[in-house]
Amino acid sequence: MAPLSGWHLSGVGVVILLVLLLLCIPSWFMSGSSAGSGPPQLAETIPLLSNSIEFVTNTEKFWNRALETMRLLNTEILRFRLGWRQVYLVVGEKKTNPLFRVNTGLTSHYFFTLLTDVLFGPTKKDMARLAADITGRGMEPIPGTEHIEDRLWLKWHHIFANELMPTKSTNNLAAWFFSRFIARASELFPLNEPTEVLVWQFLQRHQTECAGRALCGDLVFDMNPGYLEALAEFEVAIMPVAFGPPRWVYPKPHRARDRWLEVNRRHMATALRNYDWDTAPEDGWEPVLGSPLLRSLARWGIDAGFDLQTIAGLCGQQMSNQNSNSVPATAWTIMDSLTCSDPELLPNLRREAQAALINMNGNATGADGDTDMPFDLQKLLSSPWLQAVYAETLRLRVIFSIVRGAERDTEVDGVRIPRGAIVQAPIPLAHHNQAAWGVEGHPPSEFWPRRHLSRTGTGEKGSLEEFAIGRNRTGYWFPYGGGITMCPGRNFAKQEIIGTLALFLTRFDIEVLGWVVPGVGHGQTVKPSDRRAQNGAGFALCRPDRDLKVRITRKL
Repeated sequence: MAPLSGWHLSGVGVVILLVLLLLCIPSWFMSGSSAGSGPPQLAETIPLLSNSIEFVTNTEKFWNRALETMRLLNTEILRFRLGWRQVYLVVGEKKTNPLFRVNTGLTSHYFFTLLTDVLFGPTKKDMARLAADITGRGMEPIPGTEHIEDRLWLKWHHIFANELMPTKSTNNLAAWFFSRFIARASELFPLNEPTEVLVWQFLQRHQTECAGRALCGDLVFDMNPGYLEALAEFEVAIMPVAFGPPRWVYPKPHRARDRWLEVNRRHMATALRNYDWDTAPEDGWEPVLGSPLLRSLARWGIDAGFDLQTIAGLCGQQMSNQNSNSVPATAWTIMDSLTCSDPELLPNLRREAQAALINMNGNATGADGDTDMPFDLQKLLSSPWLQAVYAETLRLRVIFSIVRGAERDTEVDGVRIPRGAIVQAPIPLAHHNQAAWGVEGHPPSEFWPRRHLSRTGTGEKGSLEEFAIGRNRTGYWFPYGGGITMCPGRNFAKQEIIGTLALFLTRFDIEVLGWVVPGVGHGQTVKPSDRRAQNGAGFALCRPDRDLKVRITRKL
């Protein structure tokens, strides 16, 4: 089976082992054993210890073992101990859907608060206010919290609902991104001149910057030459800072986080010093704070009375939210499409991309950074083969879990969940489920977009393909989560991922040269690889651990 995750803390394994030993000691006295009534438990070599160690240090192996155990026992719920906490792993519609609903006794507040502290770096005073808002994001507060008036997260949710979810907003962001990306490609690749490129390396640098300038403006990049490097180091540091050893044991990821927060604080201090809110375009782009989304977040922070440090973290984190998943996903779609064993895949992708192309030049940028879209987005995003590649990429590469804590004794599909327990719906367990995704000759571990297509009707050249992701797979494909907390950036992410793939296929002739191992450090040469890319490190979506070397020739 292909790897499902790749977070490892090399060099500190012994320390982690000792820390987990200490964490597990209380559970010996609190519960003695995980045995007893209830769902089956995941076996472990050392009771109350080895599952915890493997979960933290080798998530790939842990998920693979849990998936195989569920298959052998024919169960959709499995339990294990993570330190002193009882954890229930669930898959399937009936057991996953309660995690997406409110008022079920399951809450994401603790874990959301933990990540807020790690990702945004607010002051202690502001963090206390954010943590105190337990009312949820719905229009009606969670029962029992009606007395709380400082509903910060509801206002936060409304900003994303108003500035990122509507079609007009995502189309504007897409136009600002594609105008920059097309201009960058035209600058780097002269017409009809072959150039060798590493796909993942190229996108990590140029897609990230072009999308970042569209969202956050030019100022943050112009005043911080090492901005992208700081972002890359921060994204690798998220998991160790949130769930790894303390700073005094493993300081490197904490230093990377501190550097990222300081970069954003300097930017926000400069941006807000003399910012003229009255002249900022209501729906347009401007270079200091970029898009309406970032301006609204900054304004929300100011009106809430937050410290500059908190505002900078809340706004700066949107760079990571936007790019940490969409950029590697784009790399995977391109690399897997170019190397897929299905001989009909590339011709069909090129046909659909070409049919949606409406602007051959696409690089005439206006004064506000806008341009005509290169594609008919509605046609592009409804194309069956392009959608199938997009869905298959998210099925294979998303690795995070939907996590909820039981604030009271509750039930999930008839199974009792005790107060204080954790319920996880690990996306890899659902996305790699054999019953849901197995196709004869193509196991769930393989990139095979046809598993998302069905044949329907007849056309001039025979049967027509129809995108069919949702059929008989409810509860087994949820890469963006679900419910009111579903990722608000999913619509723009889909435009960015599919649109960038389509740009590559329409604007370049591409020759695959082979998989390579990227060099370490500046100026290091790459080495040929004896295998294709597998899932590497990542927070929500895995980065590729190999790169694909191609020779591209721009033709448009």
